[in-house]
Amino acid sequence: MIRRAALVICALLVAVLAGSGCATDLEVGVKMNRDGRGTVSLRLALDPSSLTYLGLEGVSPEKVAQRFAPLLADGGWSGDQGQMTVDIDDSGATISASRTFDTPGQLDEIVSLRRPLASLGPNPSVLASLPDLPAEVPLLNDFTFRLGTATGDNPGFTLFARGGVGEIGGQTCLGGRAVGNARTLRDGLRIAYRFSLPGGPGATSAPETPSGANLWRLRFADCPPLTATSGGGSSSTLVNGAILAGLVLLLLVIFALRTLRRRRTPAI
Repeated sequence: MIRRAALVICALLVAVLAGSGCATDLEVGVKMNRDGRGTVSLRLALDPSSLTYLGLEGVSPEKVAQRFAPLLADGGWSGDQGQMTVDIDDSGATISASRTFDTPGQLDEIVSLRRPLASLGPNPSVLASLPDLPAEVPLLNDFTFRLGTATGDNPGFTLFARGGVGEIGGQTCLGGRAVGNARTLRDGLRIAYRFSLPGGPGATSAPETPSGANLWRLRFADCPPLTATSGGGSSSTLVNGAILAGLVLLLLVIFALRTLRRRRTPAI
């Protein structure tokens, strides 16, 4: 079997959603410019039932941030409460964090780092009740990204990763065949992966491409490959530059011809 770790915050939900009736939305976003720089963003929305199950009902945003801090222990994450932002209202809590990267290699390090899950749940038996769940997970499994070297807005890229958590063929990757607590998680946990890439969306397995981004929407126990590729080529910047250069050249030719005609016209 292919080893599958997965979303860090996806598993934090594992501890949350093992109790029935909970609902959680996780969003993982990557935005990159043509130079390979960009931002990784995480957003987790927990309903009141999820907060109660985690033992976080009625606590301050700072306390919520402390519970999830071990997942972001690599540093560099930012938000209103230090590493993250926590907003709490009658609809539940929203936890968000972001981190910048300067190269595709740094992006790989952030996404592939294995992060602990044991500190999330109020009871260790929760994790034990989910067979095949890894003790540590990265943000995305099997992540591979290559940025091309073509000029312009579209340097070209190749993306491969897998959504979900666990190993292919394991209990956490059975899709609609999931049973027990895994099925409960499937009913309550929705996951979205959004990649905004230079020259994207390209040829992609994403079913949605809003504003040129690659967007995959999954549920727990879905473990599909996330793929996208784009060959480098002419971009809007290059095309606009070519048009502008052509206009300048045309004007120069016109002015040169007018000057030449004036010199050839005999004085009366």
